[in-house]
Amino acid sequence: VRRARAGDLSGKPHRGWSARARRSINATEPYKESPDPLIQLDQSRIVAGILARYLDEHGEALAEDFGDWDEVVVVPSTKNPYPSALVRALAKDYSSLIDPVDWLILGTGAMRFNQASESGFVPAADIGGTSALLIDDTFTTGARMHSAAHALQSAGVQVIAGLVVARKINPDPKYFTDELWDRQSAIPFAFTDRPWWAT
Repeated sequence: VRRARAGDLSGKPHRGWSARARRSINATEPYKESPDPLIQLDQSRIVAGILARYLDEHGEALAEDFGDWDEVVVVPSTKNPYPSALVRALAKDYSSLIDPVDWLILGTGAMRFNQASESGFVPAADIGGTSALLIDDTFTTGARMHSAAHALQSAGVQVIAGLVVARKINPDPKYFTDELWDRQSAIPFAFTDRPWWAT
């Protein structure tokens, strides 16, 4: 299992980034689509820091509840070539904790809002008989995450869990997401709090 133990992130910049992330990640312009490569790099490092801190705090509990994983797979970008900005940031700052493999490539299937595709992603190699923790930076409707999980499972990979850094919500009464937004945003968050899924 390629996971660091608690304390492996000492000296890394992730500890102070959660407040900075709330201030600097612009919700109206996704960080991956910024025309400025420096903004992409800086904000992807913030996202990588959030992910690394979460796994540093809860990686052991995640493995205990769902099982160990052999590899970490980041859901590929549908717009930018591999490696994505998140993968590059993880490799730069957190490779001892999260060292993703590029097991998936973009397939021919169209993934749209709330529409996954069985051929949206395809395996890049013979990967059967392994296990993976699947990671995505942003979850809107889950189409990309579900498409990636399908591709891995079809290739014989046991997907232990899907972990996302940010849940994108448009508070809209039409979809009842305004109620979800109000309920969830009222719950205080701290990295050290026990996750809702932990037994």
